[in-house]
Amino acid sequence: METLYDFMAVALFIATAAMFFYRFRSEDPPLAPYMLIALVCAVSNWLGNNGGGVGAVLLLIAGSFYLMHLAGEPFADDERDAL
Repeated sequence: METLYDFMAVALFIATAAMFFYRFRSEDPPLAPYMLIALVCAVSNWLGNNGGGVGAVLLLIAGSFYLMHLAGEPFADDERDAL
């Protein structure tokens, strides 16, 4: 871990993994959205380390907002209780 992009990508990946395992404890979440954020982490890290700093930061911001969207979704049990 040498650059700021390494730290930002790893932090977003850890937050994504934590959110997935938190959701996995009480329901069966789809894996695809979390894998998409992990792919964004890898691509933004590569981009940041190879001179594409603005693109890397934009990807990390987009991934962070998508993770916040996933975190804001109600649990499957909450949807059944609301009906």
